[in-house]
Amino acid sequence: MNELEKLTQENLLLTNKVGELESIIEDLSAPIISSIIPDTILVPLLGQLSDYRFNHIQTKILQGCVNRQIEHAIIDFTGLSYEDLDENGFALLSRQIDDLTGALQLMGIETLYVGFSPVLIQRMVEHGQMNLSTIQAFSTFRSALQHLMNKKGLIFEKKELV
Repeated sequence: MNELEKLTQENLLLTNKVGELESIIEDLSAPIISSIIPDTILVPLLGQLSDYRFNHIQTKILQGCVNRQIEHAIIDFTGLSYEDLDENGFALLSRQIDDLTGALQLMGIETLYVGFSPVLIQRMVEHGQMNLSTIQAFSTFRSALQHLMNKKGLIFEKKELV
């Protein structure tokens, strides 16, 4: 095998490895976590959101909801910063949130959003065409969980340790 063939083969192996690692990073950057509240998932979003990446996340959420018979999805934007979006990204994110909310609603799943920073909200409203009447948002994950607990008639009780 000559030097060019060796380099070509090595390049192919490295390209495949990079693809595998990118796939792992995509999966880890939007994990689907089961909540303590029955039939509820939490999806924390981290890092930059491109159109491709949000579509991947949306597909993952929709598939995860079907596989687990979910009634409520809490999408957490706490890990998303203002810098993670460019000027076009705010309008795109607004549209994607509307699309995700609509898709989940068609599946009978209530969507709750948490963790929007004031700057992110302001920019999305300025640049986007969000249908705010369909968005159910809470400042924290805890407040969203409390809302669902009240809705389902659940309470946490502290057990005495024996």
